[in-house]
Amino acid sequence: MSGFAARLRATADASRTPRRPRPAPLRHGRARIARAGLVQATALYVLLLLLTGPVAGSLVLSHGQVTGGEATGPALTVLAGWFAVRWLVPVLLARPLAAGVRPGRYPLWGATYLRLWLLDVLLHGISPLRTLSGSPLMGPYLRLLGARVGPRTTIATSFVGLPTLLRVDQDATIGYGATLRPWQVADGWVTVAPITVGERAYVGANAVLEPGARLGPGSALGEQSAAGPDEAVPAGARRAGSPARPVEALAPHVETMLRERTGADPWRPRHLAAVVLGLVLLESVVVAAALPSAALLWWAWSRGGTPAALAATALSGPVFVATVCLVVAAGKRAVLTRTPPGIHPARSALGVRKWIADKLLEQSLTLTNSLYATLYTVPWLRLLGARVGRRAEISTAAHLDPDLLTLGDGSFVADMAGVGAAAFAAGRMACRPTDIGERAFVGNAALVPAGTRLGPGSLVGVGTVPPAQRVPAGSTWLGSPALRLPVRQDSGSYPEEKTFRPTRGAVLGRLAIEFFRVTVPMSLLATAACLYLLALSETARRTGPWVAPVVSPLFTAGGVLIVIGCCVAAKWVVAGRYRPRVEPLWSLFVRRTEFVTGLFEAAAVPAGVGALVGTPFLPPVLRLLGARIGRRTWIGTTYLTEFDLVEVGDDASIGMHVSLQTHLFEDRVMKMSTVTVGPAASVGARTVVLYDTQVGAGVRLGALSLVMKGERLTPGTSWHGLPAEGDGTVPPAGQADDVPAVGRP
Repeated sequence: MSGFAARLRATADASRTPRRPRPAPLRHGRARIARAGLVQATALYVLLLLLTGPVAGSLVLSHGQVTGGEATGPALTVLAGWFAVRWLVPVLLARPLAAGVRPGRYPLWGATYLRLWLLDVLLHGISPLRTLSGSPLMGPYLRLLGARVGPRTTIATSFVGLPTLLRVDQDATIGYGATLRPWQVADGWVTVAPITVGERAYVGANAVLEPGARLGPGSALGEQSAAGPDEAVPAGARRAGSPARPVEALAPHVETMLRERTGADPWRPRHLAAVVLGLVLLESVVVAAALPSAALLWWAWSRGGTPAALAATALSGPVFVATVCLVVAAGKRAVLTRTPPGIHPARSALGVRKWIADKLLEQSLTLTNSLYATLYTVPWLRLLGARVGRRAEISTAAHLDPDLLTLGDGSFVADMAGVGAAAFAAGRMACRPTDIGERAFVGNAALVPAGTRLGPGSLVGVGTVPPAQRVPAGSTWLGSPALRLPVRQDSGSYPEEKTFRPTRGAVLGRLAIEFFRVTVPMSLLATAACLYLLALSETARRTGPWVAPVVSPLFTAGGVLIVIGCCVAAKWVVAGRYRPRVEPLWSLFVRRTEFVTGLFEAAAVPAGVGALVGTPFLPPVLRLLGARIGRRTWIGTTYLTEFDLVEVGDDASIGMHVSLQTHLFEDRVMKMSTVTVGPAASVGARTVVLYDTQVGAGVRLGALSLVMKGERLTPGTSWHGLPAEGDGTVPPAGQADDVPAVGRP
């Protein structure tokens, strides 16, 4: 693989203008980081005080004893308080937090960084941005947050940061999962620069716009493409790939929509009324899904007290998962029984129904994350309308159109892949059938656009966008833009019953193990919530009226620690210490490690680990799980699986949504090895670092990059791309010769 990467870099566009010299790295002392951590802990306490205040207040008013019909009033108060915080607090705080933040460089862990971090917590942890994305209300809400958004825009992503430095002009379109973050962390600095998307411009699904990126009027950036820092795409130009390079045209269906010059239909009053009704429906899904489990716990508590309530939490997990599936499936069928193929007006009744259906599927991925990558995923997708063959394996695939999706026998779709995502442009949307052939493989974070047909036995690598239309049978593709690999890495020789044709006993055993993988995370969260309520109720009963609200955030933190502790214990008991190894899909080891991964992603991360991103508190949690994380590191991701195989050096920066990918499942064989990120290295947002790699000390990796297996990145150099290549950046004077010293405080 490293040899092929060298060939790719040798054929890269040599005419590209070298980037500006990198700034000298800035190192921070422990005292500075400790002060920042104290501020962040205080901010988290205040946020928890706001979020848990309605619960504590209702228990204070009832003196800690709410029984029978008296529970209705406090429950409604809690819900009203939660929705008020969710919808109003981000709007009230976004502009004050961003006030005075101008383009430039700021020290990491300083006052400006802390404001940006808190704004991110509000936008992506509390606000309704994820629900609003793709709807006509997304633009107005972003305007309330400080962004300049023109009329008739389509913004189908929620990955937006620092809205006051975001400009999206009229008739522009931004696709699913695109990242528009006007700030980033690298080399101990926070770089801030505005992002501009011009009139009628197009940003494809999963694209990344780094700080300072500018798209001119009528320009277009393709799917899974990256516009780098301060990069300008001229008016009317087409760019695709990571790094983005000039192309004559994007996919035919996208160009068809972009060429349409007649004005798209406006949103009509009845459509906007339907959007508001859909928003109420979507905001009610979590409540409706949690209601049966909450009723079960309440019934057990009222009948048998604390022991019965704690015992009932074991059943709450299966009840919750079943309820979510029922609510999502029923809602999807009621709203959009079948997605019609073709190009349709986005501002229409069909557009509203498509938006609601998309959000329902997103909520299933959020609320029942551990359901995916199990044998239960296949019947679940079939229930939603997909045609899924025997022995298909589907992980956390996003932005599906189930009615238009066919997955062949033995096909494999890995984590974070996008399969069959609709395209939006110029007020229209294109929905097309997508066919994944028999025993085809779609790698992690790959994007298979709608209308693609993958031939039998084909492989689409990590982060790859395959060629348009049809991919030949047995072919292997890597990169954005994709290049055909001449040879596929040998996965060894394993019997079919360990890969594609398991025995009946193996299937039954896996079903049993994965039942607990699916349900235990929610049962664990229910147990923590139950203990929190018991402690808070007892406090309200025995103390004054102000004590319960004040200690409520502390009890919440205690519940989070319980969840994290259980996940850490499960990791060491069930999986032990990870070491490099190769195992077939249907081995017991794979079931064990996948159980631990599911518990971490579906319990620890939503319980509170996700809120620790960008704080000094995340590295200690990862160390408890076995990762070797250096001092003074900045970690912006939770995408780690085999923790013991990850090593991050002192003063390193790991960007938002970076995947330190210590395993792959090519040919249904789990290949697992180490990922090493050296001292003072910086890894950009949405980058994937594959196993058996070493990112050298002081290396700078740009956003949306891929470090291939077996790569050794020379210390002090800069890299960017899918796959990563040297980007022409000049390192700071002396850095390449004296990189080991940069880790010193």
